Amino acid sequence: MPMNLANIDLKLLVVFDAMMVDGSVSRAAERLGMSQPALSNALNRLRLLLNDRLFLRTADGMRPTPRALEIAGPIQAAMRQIEEALEPTAFEPGDPDWTFSLAVSDHASVVLLPLLIEHITRIAPRVSLQIQSRPNEELPTQLDNSEIDLAVGIIPNLPRRFKNMPLFEDTYVCMMRRGHPLAGKPITLDEFLATDQLSVKPGMSDVSRADRFLAQAGLKRRVVTTVHQFLAAPAIVSRSDLVVLVFEKMAPIFDPSRFYFCPVPVSNMTVCATAVWSDVHTDLPAHKWLRRQLATVARQLAEENESPPLSAAG
Repeated sequence: MPMNLANIDLKLLVVFDAMMVDGSVSRAAERLGMSQPALSNALNRLRLLLNDRLFLRTADGMRPTPRALEIAGPIQAAMRQIEEALEPTAFEPGDPDWTFSLAVSDHASVVLLPLLIEHITRIAPRVSLQIQSRPNEELPTQLDNSEIDLAVGIIPNLPRRFKNMPLFEDTYVCMMRRGHPLAGKPITLDEFLATDQLSVKPGMSDVSRADRFLAQAGLKRRVVTTVHQFLAAPAIVSRSDLVVLVFEKMAPIFDPSRFYFCPVPVSNMTVCATAVWSDVHTDLPAHKWLRRQLATVARQLAEENESPPLSAAG
């Protein structure tokens, strides 16, 4: 039998949402502006209503029960929808108090972000952008909690509750110092697989995206060093005989007098960067406006990159 919503105090769900985020009665009470006894009382009322303890006290804080984990996603999504329904729907780019928070990958920060900031500064100089870097593993929680408005990068395998918009494609290329023994000519597949390489592996996965592509082709390269940021690569390869795979659209930021670029002798090494957002934000005027600006600068990027692909001449 469906639960009678008339019996549920909305504040109880606010308390539950805060507990899921903070994992602590004291922190949740502080964030909600409540006393700890008042929050504990509200939590006890919700426990009785749902016939579940919801949170168990442990040495590491309040741990949610299986029932709490089961209902957390739907309740959090419903709370965000209620918040957005009660917010003003009008959006004016000239509003000095309007700030968007974006999680942007290292790759997109180099390729797309400069164009976006230039564009926003020109058409809506009073709109602010807060840019942060987050591993893909953290994005669902950040998006669900409205801690970020959009995520931009190569973000595969997100749950269906998130929407996405393709922005640009990019292809892996080999990068090495100009004095590298393999520089100045096309690299053969045998040379590519035999040379020592630097792997860039953002996030917490065990295998880099480039290595997953190679594995799909039945290939394995010689990785001797691993870093987590693309921008660490040039300093390392400039002082070694390591080869690193970077994205072709990143190449212009590196000094061409110091580095040599050439194609990877493996097909299907292309990725697609996307903008990702929570479905509950889809129809918000401010989000629609921001997504239009991203689409505009993505088209600008495509127009600026209509030149032929990188040649082996580097």
